[in-house]
Amino acid sequence: MTRRSVSKRFLLSALLLAAWGTPGVSYAAEYTDLVDAADDFDDLDEDTFDPFDFHLEPTFTFKYGTAQITREAPCVGSVEDGESALVRNNPRLEVDPGRCSEPTTIYNKEMEYVGTRSQIDLKLRAGLFKDLELHFNVPYVFVNSRRLSYDDSSSDPTQNVSDLNSSVDPRVTCNPADSGRCVKREAEQVFSPTDTRQQQIDKLDRFSAYRLFDLDSANEKEYLRSGFAEPSVGLHWSVFNDQRDPTKANLLLGFDYVMPIVPIADQGNSAVGRGMHEFQFKIASSKKFGWIEPYFGLEYFLPVARDDSPLRANLDPNNDGQVFTNPPMRGEVTFGTEFIPYENAELGQRYGIDMRFTFGYVSEGRDYSPVYDHFAGSRCNDKTMSDVLPKFGTNGELSNPDDVACAWILREPANTQGEGRNFYDLGAVVDDDDIFNNTEFSKNGIMTVESYGTFRGMLAFYLQPAKNFQLKAVGQLEHQQEHFLTNARTGRDADDANEETNDITVDLEGADSEIERNPVYNPTVDSSGERLRVQNFNTWIVMVTAALQF
Repeated sequence: MTRRSVSKRFLLSALLLAAWGTPGVSYAAEYTDLVDAADDFDDLDEDTFDPFDFHLEPTFTFKYGTAQITREAPCVGSVEDGESALVRNNPRLEVDPGRCSEPTTIYNKEMEYVGTRSQIDLKLRAGLFKDLELHFNVPYVFVNSRRLSYDDSSSDPTQNVSDLNSSVDPRVTCNPADSGRCVKREAEQVFSPTDTRQQQIDKLDRFSAYRLFDLDSANEKEYLRSGFAEPSVGLHWSVFNDQRDPTKANLLLGFDYVMPIVPIADQGNSAVGRGMHEFQFKIASSKKFGWIEPYFGLEYFLPVARDDSPLRANLDPNNDGQVFTNPPMRGEVTFGTEFIPYENAELGQRYGIDMRFTFGYVSEGRDYSPVYDHFAGSRCNDKTMSDVLPKFGTNGELSNPDDVACAWILREPANTQGEGRNFYDLGAVVDDDDIFNNTEFSKNGIMTVESYGTFRGMLAFYLQPAKNFQLKAVGQLEHQQEHFLTNARTGRDADDANEETNDITVDLEGADSEIERNPVYNPTVDSSGERLRVQNFNTWIVMVTAALQF
């Protein structure tokens, strides 16, 4: 063999070695990587002994989410003379053979949602021992915004939503000849100047021209929140490590605890805390094959609301009718592969590309939602029965249509949360002048949200030019399956031994309503045919991390 052929072979080997990384110490995929300490890699070599590892990782995150919010409506192909008056006079009834040849429920456009969130997370990771990491994270939210507006996204003006056809924020007054929805006109068709208080309460079921909150351009609101979000602490352990035993894959077990020690988002403040403990469990595995490292993971999130959280503010310990009292649980399954075109462990250099897909499931539960701030900030809050029940002038015209548009606030028992009791049967208390004139009703914005699935794709670049510095750039797109935002059940039938009237139905009025009717059920938005539903909910996420590694 000639010297020239030996030199060529040596050069080729060196190039291959550089492309595949220097043998010896290597890195696990970012998804399964952890910071360890007191590590000599079991080779008793002082040059590779690593007594201490410490990472400081500030991460900036920006989220931009958009969605359409629709609302259920009853639909029939035609209305015959024999149909009941209640069906014929339902203002939200759609009579359209093109959309429903048979009676059914359809979804009408209502609102467009835009939400943003920008925050910084300061994460501290420290190695405690071989393959054992302790970390802390403190997030601060610069701005969290929610904005709702009429859905006018169609190029066809007849398909857009305005105060003429909205069921969320219709016009309050109008001229007799005007077409479209109008609170004053519809109220005068349902209520009469001669109605008693009891009759007015009974007729709330026939009235639907409610203003839930403001959407018109003059009063449209973008709700802004900021402040510290819940910090967390976690412990991760790598049971198996392919750096120590190449015959095994990396296996990571992790536990994190989110601490609810920051101000809680509620009516009248701008905080961002969710007011709940959260226990997070993770199991993940990866295995490197040359320059690729596929990985897999399972994560489970168990939230527990604090006693003073708005999620628990409406609980009635004496009532069995509230089906869901806890925030939603979450689970995620992750598949991904990290590509490492260059790695040099001796110099601490590494460049990676990460492609990941995550499928998640969120259970039904009480939660903040895209409509939270608008309900919590509605002009209908803090009104009394005296305020919102119809009043008529001497000419027989409705004199308080703006307040009557808020009468929906009475229809949820838990809206009297600040009074120390829930009014399950308004008919039983409407003639009490003190309650009628002085008891204020208020919606705190928390809803029972239907379960749904999530899908998230991620593309990330990891650039580590030196041992002590790494730059990460991550882009993600998350999609939520369409689901109901207002989905509270009517209640639950109590045991016969606890009922005054034995039956198998949920009593919404009378004595048994206090133990059977769900205190957070509001027929205006929770009953079938009235519920709000979110669709096309997509969120873009950009994250940038500059990690200092010691």
